[in-house]
Parts: sequence; structure tokens; C-alpha cells
Amino acid sequence: MSWYLKHKVLPPAITVLLILAGWIAVTANGLIPDYVIPAPKAVLDSLIATWPTRLASATWLTFSETVIGVLLGVAVAVIVVIISGYLPVIGSAMTPLLIASQAIPVIVIGPLLTIALGYGMAPKVIVVALLCFFPVALNLLSGIRSVDARLIDTLRSLHATRHGLFWRVRLPYAAPRGFAGLRVSVTFAPVAAVFAEYTGSTDGIGYLMLQAIPRMQTDFVFAQVIVLTIMSAVLLATVIGLERLVCPWNKPTEGTTTL
Repeated sequence: MSWYLKHKVLPPAITVLLILAGWIAVTANGLIPDYVIPAPKAVLDSLIATWPTRLASATWLTFSETVIGVLLGVAVAVIVVIISGYLPVIGSAMTPLLIASQAIPVIVIGPLLTIALGYGMAPKVIVVALLCFFPVALNLLSGIRSVDARLIDTLRSLHATRHGLFWRVRLPYAAPRGFAGLRVSVTFAPVAAVFAEYTGSTDGIGYLMLQAIPRMQTDFVFAQVIVLTIMSAVLLATVIGLERLVCPWNKPTEGTTTL
């Protein structure tokens, strides 16, 4: 058995199988009512039945809001970090603001954006962008400040320019930290989009959940949760693949494990 299969594929596969087995056992014995936790077969049937009619279009809308929001948040974070790299005083001034802003919950920002921008995609995209912006920006700012001072002094003694130091040393050094923040962000980004849809929308997974919960359509709600889980997994896998492409020097070797 290869190292990758043993350490990367087998553990999560076993975990999923154990969860599924426990789910089947609990629902088969009637320990919990169906309207609380439906059987896996009922969830699968609901997923298959609603996918062509409602769930596919709602999934695409929520996924689009999530991807656009992630791209926007990362783009703004990188721009802020580049400006801070050339003007460190701006980075120092923004760091307390970035940290303090994390105390503002997304569930509060969503309704305000809906009031200001309406029921379209814009409020959802901004909520996701805010969620992704702060971890990526903070990690990148921390990374460009954490470069070994002795390395910087050595390169300066070799007549390295400020421009060259930033693009060839500081930013590459900070990139893995930025991706670490992005990995965390993209797993929560679909949930942020759903929360934003709760506050005002006419389509999307959040809208369908609001319709299903009062009607006790628990199997349909679980089907949507599965779709959101797959969406988060796809986004996370994409970010990990992009990190390996952009930061090949940070690729883990056999015998080490990373999130």
C-alpha cells in the first residue's frame, strides 16, 4: 500500500464509513424519529428526486456566489498586502482594524447588506468575500513580517532592491501562510453564502432550507447539507492543488501530514 493511500485516502474513507454505519444503525432501530434524523435512503431519494427540478439550480447559484466571493476576497487581500509591503505603515495601521473586524458576525452583516443592496447576488458575494478576506490578509501580513532578518540583511548586502526583496523573498515566504488562511476560509464560505441567503433571497440552498424546515422536510434539508459538504470539499481540494502548484517548495514529503 502506497504512503498516499495509507495516510491520505484510507483514514477519511474509514471515518465516512463509520459515520454512515452509525447513521444507518440509529435510524434502522427507530431510536430517533425520522423527522429529526431521516434514514440515509430517504435522504438519497430526496436528493435524486429534487436535483433536476430545484436543487441543481439552487446549488449552482450558491456555488457561484461562493466562488465569486472567494475570488473577490482573495484579490482584495493580496492588493492590501502588496500595498502594505511597499508602505509598511499601512499594514501596521490596518492590522488592529482587521483583528477587531473579526468580532462582527456574518449573521449581522448579511441583513444590513440585503437592505442596502437588495435580494440579488451582491450581498451574498460580499459576505463570502469578507469571510475570506480577513484570514488571508492577516496570514499574508504576518508572513511578510516573519522573514528572517538575517536573510534580508544578507540579500541587501548583495544589493537586493526593496522591490526584489518583496517579490522574490517576502511574498513567496508568506504565500504558504496565505494559503493556510484560504484553506480555512473556503470550507466555511458555502455556509456563509447560505447564511446570507437566509437574510433575503429568492433562490439558492439557503432559500430552499428556509422553505423545507417549517414543512418538516428533514430529508430534503439533509440532502442540501450533503451538497454543501461536497461543495466545501471540492473548494478545499482546489485550494490544496493550487497551493502545490504555486508553492511547490512547501509540498509535504512522505512521512508528514498536513491539513
